[in-house]
Amino acid sequence: MINNVINVSKLISAGLLLLLTLTACSQQSQDGVLTMNVTRGDFNVDIPALGELEASQSTSVIVPTGLRGPQSLAWILDNFSQVRAGDVVARMDPTRENYRLKMEQFDFDKLAFDSQMQTEKDKTISKTLSSGTQITSEEKDLAERFFSEDERVYTKIEIIDQMRNQDYLVAKMHYFDWGLDKHGEQADAEQELIKLKQKGHSAKINRFENNLNQMEIIAPHDGLFVYQAGWDGSFPVVGDMMWSGFSIGLLPDISVMQAKLYVQESEAAGLALGKTATVYLDAYPDKAFAGKVTQVDALAKPKEKDSPVNYFQFTISLDKTLVEIMQPGRQVQAQVHLFNLQDVLTVPNQALFQKEGQYWVYLKTSAGFIKQVVMPGNRSLNRTEITDGLTEGDVIALTTPPKRSRV
Repeated sequence: MINNVINVSKLISAGLLLLLTLTACSQQSQDGVLTMNVTRGDFNVDIPALGELEASQSTSVIVPTGLRGPQSLAWILDNFSQVRAGDVVARMDPTRENYRLKMEQFDFDKLAFDSQMQTEKDKTISKTLSSGTQITSEEKDLAERFFSEDERVYTKIEIIDQMRNQDYLVAKMHYFDWGLDKHGEQADAEQELIKLKQKGHSAKINRFENNLNQMEIIAPHDGLFVYQAGWDGSFPVVGDMMWSGFSIGLLPDISVMQAKLYVQESEAAGLALGKTATVYLDAYPDKAFAGKVTQVDALAKPKEKDSPVNYFQFTISLDKTLVEIMQPGRQVQAQVHLFNLQDVLTVPNQALFQKEGQYWVYLKTSAGFIKQVVMPGNRSLNRTEITDGLTEGDVIALTTPPKRSRV
């Protein structure tokens, strides 16, 4: 009897264990998706950025605007050097301009000799034509003086030859007269062409002389000379090509400093004018300086040439400047404060779905997961504030539930 009771008891225990196991499996099969409890808490989002200090106001040190053509940089003053007004901060290489000047001067002088040779040649031709005219005139006078049509003295053939000779001499006189007139015009044209060529060489000579007079770049006033990076982020070095108006450096007003910073394009969501920030100097990490975003580039671009990573450049104006430690070019780190919310509901971005302007989450209920419409608020790279549609303690899916779990 006792054994039967024990056996029945074992069977009941085994049945209950099997029922519990089946229930647990049924529950796990029903859920089948990762979930989380919605809680309230603080929602703080900062954007990290790296950069350097620069002056809010600076005077550009530029290549003289009168310089024509590209020039090679031969020498430049050391970065962060103190200069006075009128000091030479950089110098171009004059070798090429000197060579060009000498070549143009040679061509100009050669044309002057060509002009002299052309003048002597014209004189010789004019003299030849004048002599020919004089001789022909004398021959014509003699031919006319001794011309006779008396057939008793000359035969008809001789008379005809005399007449032809007079006609020939008249034609020859016309030719010499025409030659003198046309040669004068041609000689003048040749001289004008030489003068025109000399004018072109003279203009180039003036340009090269002007360039040689502007080979030095001068500091416009006293200050700290700081190199200015080019479009590719590189500083000017000896051998670089320079053009008129190109800025090679700055003379900053270090009494008011600001921070020039860079943030990766993927991390710049929410960056906007007016956002507050905290800036730390790498050399003084224990000192925090407050500031505000005053400028943001419209487009992201690489910091370095051929880099695939794009950055937004932006500027933070500092509330105060400590001249003794804040120098242009010093490296800084910053935190741009997007928002600082207390006691709000947030969900991971992966749990938030949207289509055609409507946002929803999948809310877990006793009957399964339902589509719960919500109102999103502030958003970071990984979380979103929910202003309406959820309450603390709600359980939501972190991924899309399978259809059998949704009602």
